[in-house]
Amino acid sequence: MIGFAIGCMSMAAQGTSAPYSPGITQDAVSYWLPKTKLRVTVTTRRETFKPGEFSRYAERYLRLSDVKDKAQEAWEITGITVSAYGTPDKDNLYTLSFPDKGNRPYFVLTNDGIIAAVNTHDTEEPSSPAPVTTAAEEKEKVNPQDYMTEEILMAGSTSKMAELTAKEIYNIRESRNSITRGQADYIPTDGESTVYILEYLTKQENALLTLFTGTNDIQEHVFTIDVNPDKPITKQILFRFSSKLGVLPVDNLAGEPVWIDLTDREMLKSQSDETGSNKSKRLGKRDKGPFLYYRIPGRAEVKIYNNRKRFLEEDVQIAQFGNVEVISSTVMGKHADTKITFDTTTGNIRNINR
Repeated sequence: MIGFAIGCMSMAAQGTSAPYSPGITQDAVSYWLPKTKLRVTVTTRRETFKPGEFSRYAERYLRLSDVKDKAQEAWEITGITVSAYGTPDKDNLYTLSFPDKGNRPYFVLTNDGIIAAVNTHDTEEPSSPAPVTTAAEEKEKVNPQDYMTEEILMAGSTSKMAELTAKEIYNIRESRNSITRGQADYIPTDGESTVYILEYLTKQENALLTLFTGTNDIQEHVFTIDVNPDKPITKQILFRFSSKLGVLPVDNLAGEPVWIDLTDREMLKSQSDETGSNKSKRLGKRDKGPFLYYRIPGRAEVKIYNNRKRFLEEDVQIAQFGNVEVISSTVMGKHADTKITFDTTTGNIRNINR
């Protein structure tokens, strides 16, 4: 997987625009148009069961049936989302040469050199992608041994420990019932103390019960997968998933495939157009330099699914599925002070103030 982060902004003046090699000099500044990448976030739920130390005695001493005595682990997908972020498009680099005379509009670039704004600092700072893999921290667990009496701990066998633990559970229940019925030898005079004692007795009982019934540990795990859509995608394996092992790489056949489709809606639209012509709007004409290049992004439909379920279906804007367009000299001339902000994910114009 490919990571990506955007840092601080830098500024430089601009004039004419033409393809050039990367770099900034005293006479010119180069900039990238963005390329859109997708980050798929998969949220999963992992449930781990650990049998109790006294599970085989649950029926004998507590009359508990159907108690599991084997460890189990189960995973499920609870949600999938997709977000877009921009990276430099290495096929679309342009250089802005400074004019010899007149005002020089300044440019704001991202740390990666993507064009962000002209003549204004009013930009949207791109957010860094999420970590590749994260997992929820385990909650603090109660240790049932903290509630065992000395007699239980000193018992000579597991069977005897189970018997004494069961008796302790019955004693706790009896004490709680006596308090609630007002029959206990000592009952606190204020309600707050009574509530505290009852809660402690319940906590103690539940902790000791886990020695018979076992424990369930539930965690949320989040996985991120980056997709670089250079072209439409049809039934490409995004990852594999196993109810026993969780999210797996595409080459691990222990899991079933989860696919992704990415359909270029603009391509479908152009195919249905009788003329097949590009009708995107331009600000100015390509034959009147100097030019400032930007993008009109295309639209794509994203689907993520397996054999049983469709997890996601939504539209996203993809820079490289659209067109590279120009803002001409009528906007970017020597004395122009036009303020422009760009979307650094799609390359589109967010705002233009002439």
